Amino acid sequence: MNTETLTRYTPQAQAVLRIVTALLYIEHGTQKLFDFPPGGMGGASGLPPLMLVAGILESVGGLAILVGLFTRVAAFLLAGEMAIAYWTVH
Repeated sequence: MNTETLTRYTPQAQAVLRIVTALLYIEHGTQKLFDFPPGGMGGASGLPPLMLVAGILESVGGLAILVGLFTRVAAFLLAGEMAIAYWTVH
């Protein structure tokens, strides 16, 4: 397969990647904040402060990435948040 054939679909592939990534962040943020979809977190009232900040970052940052507003800043913040989550939780 020719590289020119593949580069023709680069914008569509990047859009799909951006949208799916944003929806996953929004899903995990709303799960922490509103317990939707149900995951046993209990909503924002019973969360520790670090989880509350993570839920807000994931929801707002995911929405910013989805809309395409400040995507580089949002992606940078969310990458930092994921690094912290990796070392503290996982």
